[in-house]
Amino acid sequence: MTHTDTTPATTAAELDDLFMRLAEGDPRARSDVLEALRQAPCPPMSRWPADLREAWQAGLDIGLEGIDPERPADARDLLLALAEAGFDTRAFRDLLAALARQHFADYLDPAGLLTALGVLNPRVPTTEIPRRWRFLAILGQGVHCFDPSHGFGVIQHLDDASGHVRIRYARSLTLPLDVVLRNTVLIQPGSLAERCLQQPDAAAALRPNDALRRELEASLVAVTAPEPDARRSLWVPRILPETRYDELYAHAASEGQTGADNGTTSPTRTWDQARSIEEMAGLLRDATAIPEEPPDLTGATDILRAAAPERHAASLFAECVALLFDRAGNLPWLCGLLRDLGSDALCWQEAETFAGESDRLPGRLCPAWFEATAAAVGAAALAELALALPLRLWPHAERLLDQRVPEETLLLDAVTRAIKRGNPGADALVWLYRNGGPSARLLASPSLLFRTLQRPVRGAFIRARKDLHKLLMDDPQFQRLIMRDGDAEAIAELIHATRHAQILDRGERQSLLVKIVRVFPEARDLVEEKRQEPSRRAVGKVTSVRSFELRRRELERIIQTEIPANARAIAHARSYGDLRENAEFKTAKERQAYLTARRAELENDLHEIRPTDFSDATVNAVAVPGCTVRLLTETGTSETYHLLGLWDSVPELRVLSYDTPLGRLLLGARVGTPITMPSGIQATVTELLPLSDALRQWLRNPDEDTPPCQPHP
Repeated sequence: MTHTDTTPATTAAELDDLFMRLAEGDPRARSDVLEALRQAPCPPMSRWPADLREAWQAGLDIGLEGIDPERPADARDLLLALAEAGFDTRAFRDLLAALARQHFADYLDPAGLLTALGVLNPRVPTTEIPRRWRFLAILGQGVHCFDPSHGFGVIQHLDDASGHVRIRYARSLTLPLDVVLRNTVLIQPGSLAERCLQQPDAAAALRPNDALRRELEASLVAVTAPEPDARRSLWVPRILPETRYDELYAHAASEGQTGADNGTTSPTRTWDQARSIEEMAGLLRDATAIPEEPPDLTGATDILRAAAPERHAASLFAECVALLFDRAGNLPWLCGLLRDLGSDALCWQEAETFAGESDRLPGRLCPAWFEATAAAVGAAALAELALALPLRLWPHAERLLDQRVPEETLLLDAVTRAIKRGNPGADALVWLYRNGGPSARLLASPSLLFRTLQRPVRGAFIRARKDLHKLLMDDPQFQRLIMRDGDAEAIAELIHATRHAQILDRGERQSLLVKIVRVFPEARDLVEEKRQEPSRRAVGKVTSVRSFELRRRELERIIQTEIPANARAIAHARSYGDLRENAEFKTAKERQAYLTARRAELENDLHEIRPTDFSDATVNAVAVPGCTVRLLTETGTSETYHLLGLWDSVPELRVLSYDTPLGRLLLGARVGTPITMPSGIQATVTELLPLSDALRQWLRNPDEDTPPCQPHP
């Protein structure tokens, strides 16, 4: 997270408005608060001016109530940034705990996870939680590590049920996770340090300079940085020969540095004398002007070139480039430097990275960032990259492209190509409609529209999808455009797509069909036409013997093992005293609530749902639970699905419950029935078959793991 060293221009009234919008659940407010936080003084908050600190703390106490504790991932970046800034309340820690459970959902021991992260432990400062978070996100089998007491090792196994880590040093050791967090340094997979560790000759070919040192140090992930006397043991001789280490750290030693750059800046330095990308960003924030001909760009060029391809440095790289262009403008030396970096910079080679870093930049720097991008990779490449941007940033890119090449329509051409490829985002479609003109006719494709709406999005991209959905439901002009001003084929296509769209609920489908008739009354017959529904017989609540028995065993385990263990955990946690600050008690009570709810759910389901091996399923003219369905897609591929009971889904092996989205489409289908699959692909039922004997046998046996089906290609 980056910060200025001065109080931001945001007024108290603007902050109040920002926090109220956050409290009201405005998704845009989350990114606005995050941007305001980036412009605030350096963390922690305890060092901020008192009036600013109090305004943020009071505002966040109210604003964070607008974050849904059931969906904390929607505000992930904001919550972690606030933790890094040192914000700390009990309610905030509860949100972090909910986020951790969701983000690390595969971790078998949620209580152990929260203990490792220190989320509910008031003795662990919130500023440390993001470091623990990054550590746990990387910790896994095969990752190289270093411990001052044991030397180098490789992670063999993380037992997330017991909270122990097995590491192979000279011999294998099993250590508690909290010990590993305190003492161990992880080597980032794929980093320069890992390559040197695996290829001892690689370090000999490296050119010693500050940029190389910073890249090596960025390869390390630790909750606590190693002590100075342990640092040499870390690098020498496994990663660097002793002579190369001394060469590499000679300059750092002369400057009084003993470890990784901490991002602090010296008032006597200028941006081109920076020793790290962090320091360069800090110096550029304070710079008011850049000389037309800097005396020596060697060090700055090395820093930017080292940071350009590194994912962990992408945010600082984008900020430095944007600040340089904002301060220096279109100077020849800067444009030449950017062209040299263009082919290496991750921000300009990956559209998603470009979009993410553009979205994180303060709004005032976006025009300069886009100008720098055009200077580095060209206007045409900027137009292609702009397709990945959230809609709110499109005007910046559009304005710049119009200024650079007014005689061309680069952004429109890029959108047109995306539509023809069939993969535009909702942002592109909304932009195209709002710009009008003849090219808006490209939107006249209901299948393209619904595929785009069905694509999952998050963060700043949710707004455009909502706008596109609103246009479809409420804008008669947009509806007229989609139906090509009354073309009978287009009307029929929209009606068909509306009836089968998974993104619309029943009320929305009915509402849109009514509006289609309102725009084009001649469509009434198509809308009201009695469709020949495949005959469907009533389906009771059934599942396979296998699934029923697995649920029964789960209920038995909860009643006989887990609930008694939880009761003991509650009693033990209560013995610690003050329940308001007792993280173990809170975690145990949350576990109790889950077990109680799960027990009730299982008891109810096992009472209502009937087990079967589907031997009584008769496959005649229509698809029923207990049959195999073969489809032919519009692309010419043949696909086979096995339609089974309520708890029987194994999607990767095409074993489906009849209550899944695709299962509901297949249930009752006949040979020849057209199907619009949830992905938007058209298919036709070609064959209905009984289940194979091997599959029936699997459905009777709860102890056999893998069904006898072909994996999804």
